[in-house]
Amino acid sequence: MLASTAKNLGRLRQITAVVGKYGYAELLRRSDTPAAPAAPTETPAPTHAPLGPRRFRLMLEELGATFIKFGQVLSTRPDLVSAPYVAELRTLQDSCETLDFADVEQAIETGLGRAPTELFDSIEPLPLATASIAQVHRGRTKDGTEVAIKVQRPNIRDDVRRDIDLLYHVAHLLDAVVEESAMTEPIGVVSELDKALTEELNFLNEASNCRTFGALHENRPDIVIPTVFDELSSSTILTLSYVAGVPFSRLPPDVDRPAIAERLVREAFDQVFLDGVYHADPHPGNLRYLPDGRYGILDFGLIGKLTPQMQETLVVLAMAVSVRDADTVARTLYRLGQGDHRVNLSDVRDDTVLLLNRYLDRSIADIDSTLLMQEVLTLGMKHKLRIPAEYTMLARAGATIEGIVRDLDPSIDAAAVARPHAERLLLSRVGPEQVQGGLYRALLQFQGLSNDVPLQLSQILSDLSSGNTQVRVMGMPLERLQSAVLIAGGMIAGAVVAGAFIIGAFISLARVSWTMFGLPLFGVLGAALGIGVALGVGAYALFRPRLKKLSLLRLMGPRGQ
Repeated sequence: MLASTAKNLGRLRQITAVVGKYGYAELLRRSDTPAAPAAPTETPAPTHAPLGPRRFRLMLEELGATFIKFGQVLSTRPDLVSAPYVAELRTLQDSCETLDFADVEQAIETGLGRAPTELFDSIEPLPLATASIAQVHRGRTKDGTEVAIKVQRPNIRDDVRRDIDLLYHVAHLLDAVVEESAMTEPIGVVSELDKALTEELNFLNEASNCRTFGALHENRPDIVIPTVFDELSSSTILTLSYVAGVPFSRLPPDVDRPAIAERLVREAFDQVFLDGVYHADPHPGNLRYLPDGRYGILDFGLIGKLTPQMQETLVVLAMAVSVRDADTVARTLYRLGQGDHRVNLSDVRDDTVLLLNRYLDRSIADIDSTLLMQEVLTLGMKHKLRIPAEYTMLARAGATIEGIVRDLDPSIDAAAVARPHAERLLLSRVGPEQVQGGLYRALLQFQGLSNDVPLQLSQILSDLSSGNTQVRVMGMPLERLQSAVLIAGGMIAGAVVAGAFIIGAFISLARVSWTMFGLPLFGVLGAALGIGVALGVGAYALFRPRLKKLSLLRLMGPRGQ
């Protein structure tokens, strides 16, 4: 336990040093205090880096795997960070120092239980890619198949667990003292990060995701999904077929970029509305253009899954936005929102009208769907509608794809490319088979309802006649009355405890010969403690309802000169 505490303190010191390195100079400038000469370091502090989003992104990259993933989670939460930060966090690059090849061989032997020479014909010492969680080496199996071997860094799980624990402590502190934590839910954000990293650190999850994508793309020969070598994979080692090609960030100049852009749009549409499974991190490095014109998809550590109900909601929302139906957008956001209080639907509709009016005179090709989606999500947050994480993650993936597509072909009309496919989807949803299936479901539900209603009605009447029915009424006056009763009860209990403490102290300690001003010393001390207990309980009961959390918006907002 002491060793773990020492490691946590050491990591906390490292985090503090990096945070200070990226913000100390600016604090000095704001305070008009001359900066002292900085001690030389291996990596110079980015004192000339632009303030705000870029500096924050650089800081997260230096802090390592956990904080890089934290930045990626934040990039899916436009309700927590502003648009410039969202755009900057999408460019996070996960890189790290290269592991020694001896350490790589040892990790493979530990993960697979046999020496690399017994499992592979060859492994290239120079990695194809390095990241803070793993690095990838090109190799060849005993039967001559080219493979990519993903090797997890030693001790990375312990390092990530330590950082997550520290973030949980910070989240609990923010939740206790910061007013805005009620909506931003820092503990929930860290929990989401914890879940994402736990899944990503188990390479068996990525292997399963890869097989799922492979099965869904069997009838799409122009897209290549790597094959998993199960006998050469474990929770820390993942061996996949090697996908030869160049990243989309380095496409040859002679390729047909508009054709690739159109295929990307159709593929994205297929993943969301046909498969119900989509790649949640489709940045250019994870897309490879092959010499034969096909393209491959890599890195399935993070995928998103959509239920049929979610797909229906997305279809309705997309159509409502395209025809500028504010009422439907407002109702859809209202159903999506997970608020714990009443929301004025007319206010949501009015704000939706104002939002859509800003896009009234623009063509679909001129609309930045990334910005539009972010504004829709921000509108929901304004009315305290907590949009589920699945939708915000999808919005982030869609924004990444749109950025790639616009870079490939700035003139592309994504809506025109997707429209025929959307029409087929809509027709398939209202086709005879779907209607028949929906009718059967409705009949089954009605049959169940017809069986349940008489029994439930009988239960209600029986409870009413026997006096066992309980009606709970909630309201602000009743809540205040309940709070007042609890305060009064606490004060009475504190007074009783304090009085008993005082009387008991005098009775039990009166015979002690030690006195002060003619009074028994221990009796006086006991009385003082009892009075202190009474005053403490009374002060807490009186002032606790009046205590307010710290508001970061008020604290950090602009001040009058």
